[in-house]
Amino acid sequence: MSSSLVNGKLQTLVPANDRALLYGDGLFETVVFRAGHAPLWPLHWQRFEHGCQVLGLLCPDPETVLAQCRQLCSATGMSVIRFQLSRGSGGRAYWPDEQAPPRLFVQGRAWPAEISAVRQRGLRLHSSSVRLASDSSLAGLKHCNRLEQVMAARECARAGFDEALLFNGQGRLVEAIASNLILELDGKLVTPDAGCGVAGVGLRWIMEQAGLDIQPVSLDSDRVTASTSIVVINSVAGPRMAVELDGRSLSFSSRCRALQQLWVDSLW
Repeated sequence: MSSSLVNGKLQTLVPANDRALLYGDGLFETVVFRAGHAPLWPLHWQRFEHGCQVLGLLCPDPETVLAQCRQLCSATGMSVIRFQLSRGSGGRAYWPDEQAPPRLFVQGRAWPAEISAVRQRGLRLHSSSVRLASDSSLAGLKHCNRLEQVMAARECARAGFDEALLFNGQGRLVEAIASNLILELDGKLVTPDAGCGVAGVGLRWIMEQAGLDIQPVSLDSDRVTASTSIVVINSVAGPRMAVELDGRSLSFSSRCRALQQLWVDSLW
């Protein structure tokens, strides 16, 4: 079985004039499947469909995309599937060909073996020097231009940390490199409200299922420093606790641990 499909065909070649390759002109979702079933699929598809509307992409049939994702899934175990929609090829530089058919990529990869260990030991975080663009019309979308995240990931790896907190140009906390955030601050659970970043599927699921009042608030570096616990969450790894931020120890609070246990008990 191939690990890659392009417009439903088993192949790995991408045309050199594909607009997602040239300009980041597309969207993607990364979805966990367990024995062919993806519990968070409806939330992924809602975000993807919204992104297609914003970018003016012709949204494919959801059942077609789901069937292609399942082609690359493990029959019994866990799989991570990424599907990406490019605007296709053609056009004149930034000016797209509005009649060009979109191109769908589906890729599969093995379940990350380190997830369980990370949930137990926690993450070491640092505050990135990379600043995210503010007030973008792309806010919330899982679009294909992730250069800010690539820069932050390089810096994070060189500094010897597991993940990084990303702030916008006004110094407000937005997200982690590949995750959203929940912080325990002044006895309350909060999440950054910075007007940019990705509208995370994992965070949305937790906020809907946990039955806790997790308020979006504006967080500058001083308020982040005052937090006692930080949860890093995405739809693949789920909630993971941070043990350290910029050399300062963080606690594993019972409420934050409960979020992690809810995820494991309900999903994987």
